Amino acid sequence: MATTVFHNPIKLVFGAGSVEKVGEEAAKLGKRALIVTGGSSAKKSGLLDKVVADMKANGLEVTVFGGVTPNPRSTTVDAGAKVAAENNIDLIVALGGGSAMDAAKGLRMAYSGGRPVFDYYTGAADPKEVTPKAALMMVPTMAATGSEFNNWAVVTNWETHEKRAIGGVSIYSPSTSIVDPALTLTMPVAQVAKGGVDVFLHVMENYIMHAGGAPLADAIRESIMKVAVDSLSVAVKDTSNIEARTSLSWASTLACSPVILLGGGAGWRPIHLMEHPISGYFDIAHGDGLAALLPAWLTQNMEARGDRVAKMAKNVFGADSEPVAAVEKWLKSVGMSMKLSQLGVTDDKFEQIAQNALDTSRGLLAKDAVHNSVETITALYKAAY
Repeated sequence: MATTVFHNPIKLVFGAGSVEKVGEEAAKLGKRALIVTGGSSAKKSGLLDKVVADMKANGLEVTVFGGVTPNPRSTTVDAGAKVAAENNIDLIVALGGGSAMDAAKGLRMAYSGGRPVFDYYTGAADPKEVTPKAALMMVPTMAATGSEFNNWAVVTNWETHEKRAIGGVSIYSPSTSIVDPALTLTMPVAQVAKGGVDVFLHVMENYIMHAGGAPLADAIRESIMKVAVDSLSVAVKDTSNIEARTSLSWASTLACSPVILLGGGAGWRPIHLMEHPISGYFDIAHGDGLAALLPAWLTQNMEARGDRVAKMAKNVFGADSEPVAAVEKWLKSVGMSMKLSQLGVTDDKFEQIAQNALDTSRGLLAKDAVHNSVETITALYKAAY
């Protein structure tokens, strides 16, 4: 077993009904709060008004910054940072899915550092030199990105179609996250499925991309994957099943956290890196892009990593043979079997997108044994088309 360092300073409040603690926990972190949220779902469901009222009842001044879209734009983040500065905000609260959470993290960076957020993604500015001006709280309404329990965030520059990630910086680590699985019950089934695929891939990619760590480390990853697979399968059919939503939310919280790095043997996420420029160009849902790429990626990795693919399929899906078919069967059962061509993606930009993937992958794809060039990445896109 490799030497392992584990440090996660995030206070996690988890469980159905835990949203009732938002005001109480927020009051411990600040006095002037900015709630970062998406379009209209939180407002229509009554959740936004409930959270605002709770925070005000606990003595906070509250400003709402809404309109965050999927694949959150750097321009939106910068606009939010301006609102934070105008109101002398000392607490930023994300209320929504992964886009709201990532936007809130980026907003904290831009507000605290005083520069456009994408400067910190391109290397024009150093995120590690930024001192936070505000605390950060996450209140996810969807099981997907796991941004509530890590220090990563993804932001899109729509002008250049670059969708970049930053991780490992303390300013992107929330002080407190409140994960209430009951909040996910109002999500459309299609959104639940997209998020569940993202949860599964957060662990699966790391699992496949390494020869294996300690037996317990592999077992932990396999368990998280299996819980994600099984709970999503229930959640899309029995939409009011709170047990399934709780299990899926717990898997989501752990899947993209340092927990899966324990014991060594964790790799990285090439499918994510190759999907990012697709949604950066065509603005498709991240989960859809991942689902479209997954079967082709597994097939093209069978020669280099077939043993890991087979082990995953056996221990997660119970498949003794045809591992790719087992994954495809699951995708179909949860309504996530699709091709890029069905998502509005056109094949005339594949080489350009492949180059974008290489340029934004922090050198990781160039080291991959399978997808390490414009030609090989383009071949994946074509196979998934």
